[in-house]
Amino acid sequence: MIRDIVGKSHTFADGDSIAVTQIKERDGNELWVTYQIQQGPGIPRRLIMSLHEFSNTYGHLFGITDDDIPDAGG
Repeated sequence: MIRDIVGKSHTFADGDSIAVTQIKERDGNELWVTYQIQQGPGIPRRLIMSLHEFSNTYGHLFGITDDDIPDAGG
């Protein structure tokens, strides 16, 4: 299930990381992912992206496939 990635993180070879903090339904039936990016010693950035866009951009890091994404009807 797609919500299983909440709490998961990926650390890159250079030490930067991405962590999924929340998946929430917004704008009707569309799911949105809240995630945090940490680059070096800088301040972490918390960002929000639609599940479809997140999957296309970062899905390979979390093992997300097209079959894991529920149809949002849009």
